[in-house]
Amino acid sequence: MNYSLLKELVGLVEEYQTENSSQKIEDFTIWLNNKIFTIKKNDEHNSHNELVIAFKIMFLNKELKKQTKVVLAESNVSSIDEYSFLLHLDYQESFRKMEIIEMHNLEAPTGIEIIKRLLKNDLIEEFADTEDKRAKRIKITTKGQNELTAIQPKIDTIFRDFSQKLNLNEKIQINGILNKLI
Repeated sequence: MNYSLLKELVGLVEEYQTENSSQKIEDFTIWLNNKIFTIKKNDEHNSHNELVIAFKIMFLNKELKKQTKVVLAESNVSSIDEYSFLLHLDYQESFRKMEIIEMHNLEAPTGIEIIKRLLKNDLIEEFADTEDKRAKRIKITTKGQNELTAIQPKIDTIFRDFSQKLNLNEKIQINGILNKLI
């Protein structure tokens, strides 16, 4: 029987114990994971791997937009960003225009266009900010809440189906990884 893997593992355990005082298997697993999967700076595949990750994230974004477009085509909401604005406005009484634009990581002109479309469709309304006379606040209207109520279950189904292949632990892991990237 070949014990080369076991010998290598024993060597790694010895290396870990010389550098660390913890005897927990969880700490060893994290250390081992970092040791094995940390890319060296001169690794020729490093930039390729980063490019692949970026393309996969962009692909997933496009896929979700494509799937939600079908649901949104049947509503007064024309983009996933408009949907997200309504969703956030439904959770909080109101936002300053620039607050919600920055929350969505949008440039001001793009965010203002989204707000204009929502205003035009009477899904939100704007009013003066009592604390800052230069600023305008927006809030969701009853029509906006009704629109959100109609499309939210369909969008939720798309999102649920999208991540259905992942178990709970994988969902937690990917959430943590994406938070690191954000």
